Amino acid sequence: MLARLYSPLAWTTLALVFLVILAGAVVRTTASGMGCPDWPKCFGQYIPPTDISQLPADYKVRFMVKGKEIADFDAFKTWVEYINRLLGALLGVVIFAICVSSLAFRKTHRINIVLAASLLVVTGFVGWLGSVVVKTDLEPVKITIHMLTAFVILALAVLTVHQQRTQSERLVIARIQGLPAWVMPLMFASVVLTLLQVMLGTQVREEIDTIAKTLEYRWRELWIQQLSSMFLVHRSLSWLVFMVNAAIAVQLWKTTRSQRSKYAEYSEYQVLRRAVVIVLAGIFLEICLGITLAYFAMPKAVQPAHLLVASGIFAAQLFAALEVRFVQQQR
Repeated sequence: MLARLYSPLAWTTLALVFLVILAGAVVRTTASGMGCPDWPKCFGQYIPPTDISQLPADYKVRFMVKGKEIADFDAFKTWVEYINRLLGALLGVVIFAICVSSLAFRKTHRINIVLAASLLVVTGFVGWLGSVVVKTDLEPVKITIHMLTAFVILALAVLTVHQQRTQSERLVIARIQGLPAWVMPLMFASVVLTLLQVMLGTQVREEIDTIAKTLEYRWRELWIQQLSSMFLVHRSLSWLVFMVNAAIAVQLWKTTRSQRSKYAEYSEYQVLRRAVVIVLAGIFLEICLGITLAYFAMPKAVQPAHLLVASGIFAAQLFAALEVRFVQQQR
């Protein structure tokens, strides 16, 4: 029974990680991070208020952070932050469940237990770090670390999903022959390159937060103009990411083109091709979103999408690299 739950829980974990990353991006975009000034409760309640009348008259002093009164109550920001916390809590519950289900593999695939335990530990750390972010009044560096650690959870979730797939007895493996030795290392390098791009993006985001606060969150069309050279590096690196992944895709296509009819029936071959297509499509979409942010006054709806697509690219790249590694090891 526990073994049967492992696969759906792995996929559920992966889906929830994307939702948590999206929710975190929405929180940051809408400046809702202090929508709940305390943790783990929100205004001292497990279910936050929907109207200021539900709060004590001295709530700004009672829930002050770092010795400063909090801002006026905003129901929208409060519930944006609260939903973000709920998704994080739900992710924790699902990861605990996958830890329990992984015990069914203690005699056959102990790696499942290791991955599940790693997910639980890192998720617990992210939860604790979230409380630190609130207590320190949203210090930009801690917010960035909080977001990057979410990518560690994402990587572990991808590893978990891939691991359970390779353990399937029904899996028909395609042995791709003639693939140059440099392709697999370059695929893992592309994953690191994307993570670096995300890190640069978080630095740009920190600058944006500072500029936006200085301008009282007005005149959005001026924000990009005041960024440092970090923005230019981030923008230019996106083309390198695209070219590296395009080179990988072209080589995979060339290598398998003559064997297409032979590999058509293999599930691994089809999954690999789809993952590579998702990566290229995601990078193209990400560049379009970046252009929109830069030249159209940073629309609020585009900012969370920019991070969500980046996380999707990262996950697809890692999955594709793991697929090639797995296939190559079957020789």
